[in-house]
Amino acid sequence: MQPFSPNDYRKRVLAEVERRGGIEESDPFELYDIPLEEAESLSDAEVAARVEEVWGFWQRQRDHPKYRVLVGLLVDAHSTLSRLLLDSAVRRVQTARVREVRAQRDADRYEILDAAISRLVQRHGGVPAGKVSGLEEIGAMGGLSAAEVATRLRRHRVIEDKPVPVGVLTEQRRQQIRQLLSEWERLVDGEPTPTLFALLRVDPSKAGQSQEIRLRAEALRARSRELPPGRIRVILDELLIHIHDVLESGAATLREYLRAVAEEVANELRPKVRAAVLVEDELVGDDFRYLLDEAMRLGLDRADATRVLTDIATELGARVDNSPPAVPTASPSGAVPIPPPPPLRLWEAPLKAARAALRGGRPREAARHVEQARGLVGSDGTGRTPIRSVSDEVDRVLAEAEGRWRSATTACAGRRYAEALAHLEQLRRTASDLLPPNQVPSIDQLLAEAGQAIAEADRLVAAAQAGPADARMPGLLAAVAVCADHAGAVAALAETPVEAPPRVEATRLANGSVLVAWSPSSTNNVAYRVTRLQPDGSWRVVGRTQATELEDGAAPAVGQPVYAVAAAIAGRYSEITRSDTGPAVKPQDGPEQSPPDDPAPSGIPAVSGLAERAGLLIFTWPVGVTEVMAVVRPDQPPTTPDDPRARSWKVTNMRYEIDGGVRIPSDIPRPCHIAIASCRREPNGKLTVAAGFAATARIHWFG
Repeated sequence: MQPFSPNDYRKRVLAEVERRGGIEESDPFELYDIPLEEAESLSDAEVAARVEEVWGFWQRQRDHPKYRVLVGLLVDAHSTLSRLLLDSAVRRVQTARVREVRAQRDADRYEILDAAISRLVQRHGGVPAGKVSGLEEIGAMGGLSAAEVATRLRRHRVIEDKPVPVGVLTEQRRQQIRQLLSEWERLVDGEPTPTLFALLRVDPSKAGQSQEIRLRAEALRARSRELPPGRIRVILDELLIHIHDVLESGAATLREYLRAVAEEVANELRPKVRAAVLVEDELVGDDFRYLLDEAMRLGLDRADATRVLTDIATELGARVDNSPPAVPTASPSGAVPIPPPPPLRLWEAPLKAARAALRGGRPREAARHVEQARGLVGSDGTGRTPIRSVSDEVDRVLAEAEGRWRSATTACAGRRYAEALAHLEQLRRTASDLLPPNQVPSIDQLLAEAGQAIAEADRLVAAAQAGPADARMPGLLAAVAVCADHAGAVAALAETPVEAPPRVEATRLANGSVLVAWSPSSTNNVAYRVTRLQPDGSWRVVGRTQATELEDGAAPAVGQPVYAVAAAIAGRYSEITRSDTGPAVKPQDGPEQSPPDDPAPSGIPAVSGLAERAGLLIFTWPVGVTEVMAVVRPDQPPTTPDDPRARSWKVTNMRYEIDGGVRIPSDIPRPCHIAIASCRREPNGKLTVAAGFAATARIHWFG
């Protein structure tokens, strides 16, 4: 049994249990990180030590921003779960039971993937390399990771695809366009804007008419110039840059964007097409018309929408019948005969109702229809496969919806209403019946709460930016207090300087302590962080206060300690002012001097092991830190996270895991100096950035 690793456990166990839907879908061996294959050979003392170690970890994670709900449930269930492991006889019985449950779960998870691989092998004599990503997506529906799919593919021959030229539209730009369009759709009432064509109100079938695109773009630019300063104008200006670079720069880039839109629509519709064809073995009737409308709503014209649906169905081994229903012909007497309906098996009607409920965003209703269909399956078992397929889709939608609901309620509790709004809008589209009618709060109530908070924050930001300079900071802080993740308020605060205290004095008192006093910052409503210089050159935090003095009762008894005071507001810090020198001044000319490194600035553990690997910046995340700020300067090491001459951006541990490290933008000159500041998510949802960098969190990057 490997030593317990908190970071590894969080990524490997908590993330997987959360994805599967909670502790009901897990077992005690997984939850306490005890390998099942070693369970019978471990002594009771070894198991008890691991249980105690994991139990302590759960206790420390009860305020984790992502897993606090799951960890709370684990803490509550600890006494019940641990009893199943601490006694060797009980543990032996549980080992056999869990082994059977996991084997059955694995068989169910691999069933759809194995069927897809089998069809590809029959058609191509192997698995085309270009289909592997699609198989990974199919595997993900069953809870399989890319590594598990790769292990399953080892038994088959992978056929290499012909090389294709790299598109001119980068994935980074595509992601920026999607995010900007999504925010524009939220800020502005009107028709949906899934694509740049929709923003210009250009029919996708007329994408080749460059003159019309140019005229509409010029009209939109004129509209942008008439808008007052604010977030809407910022979003529109950025979208107009993309319109110029993508739609107006040439036919090649335009075609690349059309392909990208079709690819995104295909990725969105593939799970729905899969559910439809698994029941009927073909895409016909209401299913085809519904999915065609979905594809057109997502930005395709009718011809491209039909082509995309046909390609997906063909990829899944099904056919498409998009012909209109036949019109009955009249008999010689003039009466139109009514053809008899085709015979239906008993389970088909509730299964069709389940699929219709899924399309309508009512997964709970769909689950009831699935159970009814199961009860009508005959003794020969006919219908079990299509019922299971629809049931899996229902379970997937419900699991995703429940995860979104937890994220939305957590975000609302932390006043992160922009984050909550995205989850809630998706819930209303895909799982409107997730909660019972008398649930308080309901999805609609939280949507209204989030909308009102964002609207109020919008108003406060606009008023702050339009008002006098001395009212700017209070107005922005009021907006953040209403909506902690309001993009406009956060961006405006980042541009507003926090002035350092002009003077700091330290006086030894008769009782041996030191009184640190300072002149107030010219920035209103700030708090102050007081630090003491240690013999090893590091700075230790003495305390934080909103007053202009602080008594240090733990000061060294010998000598006169040196103190530094920084003003702080909304997680941002000023330059420090030291008691042995004048205020910290940013020179206009010449290099800036980096302040001494603190091993744990602001009391937040720092990253370590910074290195470069395959063009990525990698490091070890400290326990309890899930977000960091990357800060870059080309000329010298950054002085602070908000160094005005540096470029910075936030990185989450999830983004780090997906990319395998931190990607350094290509437009940053090489070599450059990079520092990583750890962040802490406060209980109220605010993000606190450490005031400085540890020595282990700096690197000279040569790219």
